[in-house]
Amino acid sequence: MAAAPHAPLVVTPQKRPALAGPVASPALARLVAFVPLALFGGLHWAALVDPGAGARALAMVVAATAAGAALLAVPRLRGRPARAAAVGAIVLVLTLIAFVAAGVPVNLLDPRSWGDLAAGLGQGLSSMPGVSVPYRGVDDWVRTAILLGGMLFIGISALAAWWPVRDERGVPGFPLAAAVVLGILYGVPVVENRPGAPYLDGAVFCFLLGAFVWVERLRSDQLGVGAGCLAVAATVGLIVAPLLDGPRPWFDYESFAAHLEPQVAEQFSWNHRYGPLDWPRDGREVLRIRAPSAAYWKAANLDDFDGVRWRASGTIPPVQPDTEVARGHKEWHQTIRVVLRNISSTQFIGAGTTERILPPAPRVPVMDAPGTFVTGGQALGPGQSYRAQVYTPRPTELQLRTAGNNYPDFTSDYLSMQLPAGAGGARPIDPATGRPAAGPMSARFPAYGTSGVPLAEYPSGYVGRDPGASLVLGSGYARDYQLAQRLREQASGPYDLVVRVRDRVEQGAVYSEAPAPHRLPLDAFLFDDRRGYCQQFSGAMALLLRMAGVPVRIASGFTPGSLDRKRDEFVVRDVDAHSWVEVYFPRYGWIPFDPTPSIAPARSQASALNIPTAAIPAATAGGTAGDRPGDPGSPAAARARH
Repeated sequence: MAAAPHAPLVVTPQKRPALAGPVASPALARLVAFVPLALFGGLHWAALVDPGAGARALAMVVAATAAGAALLAVPRLRGRPARAAAVGAIVLVLTLIAFVAAGVPVNLLDPRSWGDLAAGLGQGLSSMPGVSVPYRGVDDWVRTAILLGGMLFIGISALAAWWPVRDERGVPGFPLAAAVVLGILYGVPVVENRPGAPYLDGAVFCFLLGAFVWVERLRSDQLGVGAGCLAVAATVGLIVAPLLDGPRPWFDYESFAAHLEPQVAEQFSWNHRYGPLDWPRDGREVLRIRAPSAAYWKAANLDDFDGVRWRASGTIPPVQPDTEVARGHKEWHQTIRVVLRNISSTQFIGAGTTERILPPAPRVPVMDAPGTFVTGGQALGPGQSYRAQVYTPRPTELQLRTAGNNYPDFTSDYLSMQLPAGAGGARPIDPATGRPAAGPMSARFPAYGTSGVPLAEYPSGYVGRDPGASLVLGSGYARDYQLAQRLREQASGPYDLVVRVRDRVEQGAVYSEAPAPHRLPLDAFLFDDRRGYCQQFSGAMALLLRMAGVPVRIASGFTPGSLDRKRDEFVVRDVDAHSWVEVYFPRYGWIPFDPTPSIAPARSQASALNIPTAAIPAATAGGTAGDRPGDPGSPAAARARH
């Protein structure tokens, strides 16, 4: 028998288990990972301002995510021109959303307003090296500039992540570039504004960044392992980071920022000097003020005449009232916002009577004298800002004429003057000590509408009836006193007296920034050379009014400046520095009068602002009110390192 042939051996190959695919397309996975990372960084950036702007950051992340989804759809369009137009439209819309989310007014996005937009952002950017974060100031442009950086970083990262240029895998975008931008979005605010739990905060960022970079490269069955690896890396970071956080920074960003600060800021000394104006004046912007109505912006009150010049005495108790407040005139109370540009000042610039500096303030406000505040320490500098509540009465001429002369008691401090040293020959005997007066004498004048003669005030504090008038007449101010009395006799009331004194000061006077020196500058200005700038004009008017019994003081600061109508701000420059007169009227308070001629070459646009108050009297309403920056004093505009 023949053997049966063997059956052929058939080997059936075993099927390998199929590898799991990606959870989604790489570009879509990147989109999902982008949202938490961008939101995490955006919220940190939004915390650079206070109150925070988390809602704005969230809106920008939503817009950026939508832009990324739109970029993914661009390749489906037919034709290169259509795709290019779509990309351009996406970039433009996302940029506009970034500006709006940062707080830029929509009307400034009009190309015709780009100049104003650039000026505002430039103001904010130039101020940023001098501000602290979280920014609590009131300069909207600083806040906008800070937020705009974060909004643009969010938008740029989205554009980079899905830009329609494909890599070797056929996936669009530049994920590593997007990761770098998102790292900046998170890193800058963390450096500038340390979070409460920095190590845990960093661990969360590490996890989110790792997910954004690697999730698109993992298969669905590797997601668990990838998440575990990220968790281990974050945990190791939590352990190692505190060990690396030494006492000295690897990069001293504070010193670096200090080098970016403006190196020059203008300082002003507000006391009168009456010397020639010979310091630099280049028209630089020193203040930006937003206010419901224009006013003279005040830095200091010069309440004391020391026998030669007007100065701030510092002797009137700050708790003493500064003014009566007229009832029924809420519009005379303003809240102003002041932004310092190129100025360093220990004074909080206000207007009229400053009632309070609103929190938060960049320095602790201290009431220096009634109606004014100072920092009490470190000066305010460029980029800092604050809000102030001020009382700026604007009574009509009729109201001033009928205000009467029922002056409150506290105004008596504004009716005296010191006499020049050595005035009146031999020193009078001080009744309080029985010896010759040991120091300069003062005279206190009777208030308008009352009878009496000047009282003599001795250095010991004793006040006597004699020899007040003889001291004034023998002091070198005899003709000034006699002129004041003649004007007082001719006047029908306090307001009429103020107008007569102002007209006498202006009559025949010539504006000059180089007046000749004199032992008694104001007496010489009134009767001899009749040349001077606003220190002479305001100083002489105030001196005559005090001698005539009207409470008066000098105010130093700035004229209103020019109105930027698009930004609704007053732009105040160094050439707007000024001195003017404040006269007290019962029931209304301190009313500004400006005796300086309208031909003074000031930058002030006060006349164009059409201020309906005595701040711009009829004699000057037709031209610019104010003076050049010599008004506060020669040291004004002295350069100082800031």
